[in-house]
Amino acid sequence: MAPWALAIADDLTGALETGAKFAGSGIPSRVVTGVGLDAVPETPVLVIDTETRHLPAGKAAEAVHRIAAAARRLAPLLVYKKTDSTLRGNIAAEFGALRAVFPELPLVFVPAYPEMGRTVKSGRLHVHGVPVHETSFAADPLNPIRESEIARVLAGVAVEVADGETRADVEAAARALVASAPYPLAAGPAALAEALAALVELPRSERRGWPRIERCLLVNGSLHPASAAQVAYARAHGWRAARPGCAPGALARGGWYVLDTAEIAGEGLDRAERVGAVVAEILDGTPVDALVVFGGDTAFGIHAALGHPPFDPYGELVPGVPLSHCGGRFWITKAGGFGAPEILCDIQRLLT
Repeated sequence: MAPWALAIADDLTGALETGAKFAGSGIPSRVVTGVGLDAVPETPVLVIDTETRHLPAGKAAEAVHRIAAAARRLAPLLVYKKTDSTLRGNIAAEFGALRAVFPELPLVFVPAYPEMGRTVKSGRLHVHGVPVHETSFAADPLNPIRESEIARVLAGVAVEVADGETRADVEAAARALVASAPYPLAAGPAALAEALAALVELPRSERRGWPRIERCLLVNGSLHPASAAQVAYARAHGWRAARPGCAPGALARGGWYVLDTAEIAGEGLDRAERVGAVVAEILDGTPVDALVVFGGDTAFGIHAALGHPPFDPYGELVPGVPLSHCGGRFWITKAGGFGAPEILCDIQRLLT
């Protein structure tokens, strides 16, 4: 059975956030990694992480084109391209790939995420009122943002761009989208997924309760100052330190731990892979109930080291922080560039 919706994300944290938006509305979803649809799980919403954010534009377009071509054969009612809320990644190339496979469908892009301070006015993206290219995202080590004008980012790809400064604006765009027949191609950050999940007529189940977590390990792979502040706040409020190579069972007595990754060599994706190997070694001898992971590259590095099991999203603990189950433990994931300093302690209180 084909899924009702196929969502395509370019990194793992974004994919999990999208799945959580639907799961939190009572619509089951699954999140998988890879660029194939050979074995499609039976689920109303299937989210695929292509890991194309840091690829050359041509390679990213090829990956999305393959998935889109397979999706056309499956014929989901909605194809949704999840984008980064600060315009990172190969947005124009991936939109072009979708349009090439579905030339008869318009592509509607709703880039605002007001709850996270991302607003769009006159086609320009702002983060907390500042043009995104003038924020700390301009210094992103892998995807530095140089442009706030969305039309320039799209580089001529035919796309309908919706302005949005409030949640009501995003909801209005979603209502217009689902009122169309057939649905256009949809694109945007997870605010649009949340609005769509609230509107579509699908069977819904009662949302599952949050688990109780006794042993938790935080792995911060983000260089953003917001994540550093959150880790420092957690350490100052009782989170313990864990080191790479800690003895098997060292975390077995329970508690919430922060993995010290300062000694792990490498940069960028290479370092994310090394961190993944370190975490997999720790988990091999340690009964950890949950991982908290900051940063999509680091999340993927850990997930790859654990063999790429599928994710079962539960919902969002707080906005932008999804909870999923994968490989026998819970995952709590977050992109690096948002959240108050106390967000980790807020999550801890919800789960203990």
